[in-house]
Amino acid sequence: MNIRKIIFAGIITALIGAMFGLALTKIAQKESRRKILLFGGAGIGFAIGAFQESIQQQKKLRDDEYGDVNSWK
Repeated sequence: MNIRKIIFAGIITALIGAMFGLALTKIAQKESRRKILLFGGAGIGFAIGAFQESIQQQKKLRDDEYGDVNSWK
């Protein structure tokens, strides 16, 4: 598996999660929870992005190794 791709995907989705956290602080108008939502969104975003990329890489490895058994060739 390519660790660089996993970390890159995690960082990108962490940035997206941080933007969602900032948007929630603006919508809820609770500036006291800004750090919590910012780091929470970034952490959840990183976990989701890294997990998704690792699943995609595992699927590609499995398809390359065993072939796609569900396709009609």
